[in-house]
Amino acid sequence: MNPGVAVEVADVRRAFGSNVVLAGFDLNARPGEFVAVVGRSGSGKSTLLRLLAGLDRPDGGRVHIDGAPLRGVCPVARVVFQDGRLLPWFRVGPNVALGLSGDARGRANEMLARVGLADRASDWPAVLSGGQRQRVALARALAGEPRLLLLDEPLGSLDALTRIEMQRLIEDLWLAGRFTTVLITHDVDEAVTLADRVVLIAAGRVAGEWPVEIPRPRRRDHPDFGRLARTILDAVMTPTRPPKE
Repeated sequence: MNPGVAVEVADVRRAFGSNVVLAGFDLNARPGEFVAVVGRSGSGKSTLLRLLAGLDRPDGGRVHIDGAPLRGVCPVARVVFQDGRLLPWFRVGPNVALGLSGDARGRANEMLARVGLADRASDWPAVLSGGQRQRVALARALAGEPRLLLLDEPLGSLDALTRIEMQRLIEDLWLAGRFTTVLITHDVDEAVTLADRVVLIAAGRVAGEWPVEIPRPRRRDHPDFGRLARTILDAVMTPTRPPKE
C-alpha cells in the first residue's frame, strides 16, 4: 500500500447557522500516524472527519493534505462510517469492488480475505452480522489503497467482544499498511488501545493531546493504560463553554 499522508488543519472554523462547531481548530498528523479524536457528543468530531474527507468545507482556515490545500473530495482518503453503508442491492464482493478499476473482483476478494471474510463474497449484506458488515466496509475502504483512512465511530454499534476483535483487526491492517489514520470515537479505552496520539475536542478547539507510548499490542491491564485512560476521561468530562459565534 502507499505510505500515509501528512495532514494539517489550521485555524478552521465551521458553523451551521448560529451553531459554531469548530472555532480556531488546529490539528496535525504525521504520515502514517494513528490519531484518535475523542470528545462529547456534538463536539465537532464527525464534522472534522467530513472536512478531512472533503465532504464538507470550512467557513475559515485551511485543510492541507501533504502540503496541498484540499479542494473537493480528498482523492487519497477513504471513510468507514458507523453503519457501514453497504449497498443492499449488491452482494458483498461487488460492494467491496465499487469504484475499482482493473481486476476489481480479484482486489475485492483479496481484501475480503484480509478481513477474514474470504468465503462471503457472494452473500447479501442483509445476512451478515453487524461485525461482519463493518469488516466488509473496512475491506471496501482498504481496496481503494487509501493513504488516509478516516474512521467515524466504526465500532460504536458492536457488542463488546466483536468490538475487541475489530480493534485488533484495524491495528493489524494499519501496522501492515502504515496509512495515516484518524479515528473518531467516544470510547477512551478504544482510543488508547489503537492510537499513537489521542486528541480531545471541546468547545470547538483542541482541549488536550496525549501521546500513547505503551508498547503494542496494548493490554488494558498495563499500569500505564489505566492511568492514561483515566486522565483523558477526566478531561472529557470537564465542563467547557461552547465556542463563540
